[in-house]
Amino acid sequence: MDETLTHDQFEKEGKHRCATMEKHWRLVRMDPKYRWRRRQIELEIQDWIRRYGGAGLRTGLIRIPVVVHVIHNTTAQNISDAQIQSQIQVLNEDFRRLNTDAASTPAAFAGVAADARLEFALAVRDPNCSPTSGITRTNTSVTGWVRTDEGMKSTASGGHDPWDVDKYLNFWVVNYTDGLLGYGTFPGMPANIQGVTCDFEAFGTTGTLTTHAALGRTVTHEIGHWLNLLHIWGDDGVACTGSDNVVDTPNQAGSSPFGPCLTFPHITCSNGPNGDMFMNYMDYSADECFNMFTAGQVARIDAALHTSRASILASDGLVPATGSPGPDLWMKDVSDDFGAEPDPSTQPMYISDDIWVRKTNDGLLNQDHENPEYRPPGSSSNYVYVRVRNRGCSGTASGTLKLYWAKASSGLSWPSPWDGGVTTPALMGNTIGPQSVSVAAGNDEIYVFPWMPPNPADYASFGADQAHFCLLARIETSTTAPYGMTSPETANLNTNVRNNNNIVWKNITVVDEVTGSGRLGSVVVANFTEKIEWSTLVFLTPKDERPSIFDWGQVFVELPPELLKRRKDEYEDSAGVRQFDDTTFQILETGAKLGRFELAPGGLHTVRVKFVPAQKHPIGVRVFTLDLVQKTEDRVIGGQRFVLKSLPNLRYVAIDKPSSIFDGVTWVPVGSGTVGCPCCCFDK
Repeated sequence: MDETLTHDQFEKEGKHRCATMEKHWRLVRMDPKYRWRRRQIELEIQDWIRRYGGAGLRTGLIRIPVVVHVIHNTTAQNISDAQIQSQIQVLNEDFRRLNTDAASTPAAFAGVAADARLEFALAVRDPNCSPTSGITRTNTSVTGWVRTDEGMKSTASGGHDPWDVDKYLNFWVVNYTDGLLGYGTFPGMPANIQGVTCDFEAFGTTGTLTTHAALGRTVTHEIGHWLNLLHIWGDDGVACTGSDNVVDTPNQAGSSPFGPCLTFPHITCSNGPNGDMFMNYMDYSADECFNMFTAGQVARIDAALHTSRASILASDGLVPATGSPGPDLWMKDVSDDFGAEPDPSTQPMYISDDIWVRKTNDGLLNQDHENPEYRPPGSSSNYVYVRVRNRGCSGTASGTLKLYWAKASSGLSWPSPWDGGVTTPALMGNTIGPQSVSVAAGNDEIYVFPWMPPNPADYASFGADQAHFCLLARIETSTTAPYGMTSPETANLNTNVRNNNNIVWKNITVVDEVTGSGRLGSVVVANFTEKIEWSTLVFLTPKDERPSIFDWGQVFVELPPELLKRRKDEYEDSAGVRQFDDTTFQILETGAKLGRFELAPGGLHTVRVKFVPAQKHPIGVRVFTLDLVQKTEDRVIGGQRFVLKSLPNLRYVAIDKPSSIFDGVTWVPVGSGTVGCPCCCFDK
């Protein structure tokens, strides 16, 4: 006898993985405004994907503040903090593709399996600007809920009102008595129900849990809906006509069984030879079968986060309230920065996502950084965007935002070259401009600066590194020194940024592939001080980046002869490297170092970095990073981050070519003109 459960059997046995579409159809029938909102949202999603979906994953990380409302009638339903933390851990693994079962993805689909670049954390500030654990607990007289209920989301009905849904992702953990595991709201559903509900026996990985729902993947699935993902079979039963509007999830006949995992390949809808993607989080498989999102789904997620869910990007839910009762302007250095001075993060100080460059004036719609582009005088400018936040609990703060550019280097100092004082061998930095800023407590504002990057030809003497520049933003709240800084600025830029939450710095280059040459990048190792500096170059990868750039391929560094002459001892301060030829070294591992180098005042040396893909096995769609950090014996001077994006490999995936696509409300024939191009995610 077949032990697997079909979707119909699943229903008959009193289980139901997800009620999102039921909620959707009910609202469609009852609310014409909802129908209009959903169609507008899908048009925005499709337009965003057409414009930006082909650029690959975002370079930075997004952290989403979560509040968990535990609605309990019995002691067993009042789940532990440990169970809640286990669910957060699952989300951070699944959405970063750090899940231990990622290796179970069939090789045929591994080429499109993607890191969504999302992380989740329990809120530390509540809507009243008070400290919180990110967990609320409500002892209710309601013994259980059914799939049509929304009372758990209302204090008056025995549940808990949602926290501000523009700033928090709300979870409600409840006792469903009709077998429902959970549901997530689509963008456009009413604000008072926005979030994710989950049965207490399907939440996290500890405690008493439902068979086949014990790995926390119910919430992973439902957050997918919150981010506007659809079920991968297109909710058309077994008709093979619907679509999830994603090109790299093969069309399949209905949902996969909630039970023992199907055997790969499982072919339906003429999707051979590799068949259904039953391990996709947006199917109905058992938790132990799930292990992936696709690049196309991540494109939809990004589109939602930049359109209908954009407000979550500026949330202060992860900024502690303690110590900041009054207004305080600040900018984030890194993804886990919360405004503390000094910033305790172990991440580099030169990778701020609160500064980003766009080649056109579209940085509010797409807040991901791209390399600037030189254009002759009279041409259109590039644009730099700076997000200024106020972490206070009350009041409005004002100041002057000053933006600077510098020729990118791992050895930048302050105030030169940012002040325009270094002009040899070319202008090495200058101001882009000031703007007056004013931000209310708990809010943020994005300021836009047109910018014409210098002509790369001015830097011909640098060799390869002619077109890369970095940016610095400072908020001054006083016209006299130290200009409102908590710690007066010194010549050490890295220390200035770490010690002051109103200074941020960006030195990131996205390394594109060069035909026949792998990927090439470069960095200027420099000394902008007035004395000799002994520097070592250290090569690092983020500690949570798995696999790393060294799994993707090989890294080689070419040192210019004049820098090699300044190397004190080839063995004294070097490790994790292998000399390839007279000037080239292979970097073998994170933590590798080359040095020490005697850098004369004003010394500038271009170091070339080459990335060669190994192509050992399908590595999926990821962002790989390498930090080159310039250090002395006792301090970090600066650094530069190289970012490589791996692109999806659709070779073995049956491309979804449905006869109907979702217009935000229902499925309509392809070519009807209701939404844009169907399943538009990549250039095909």
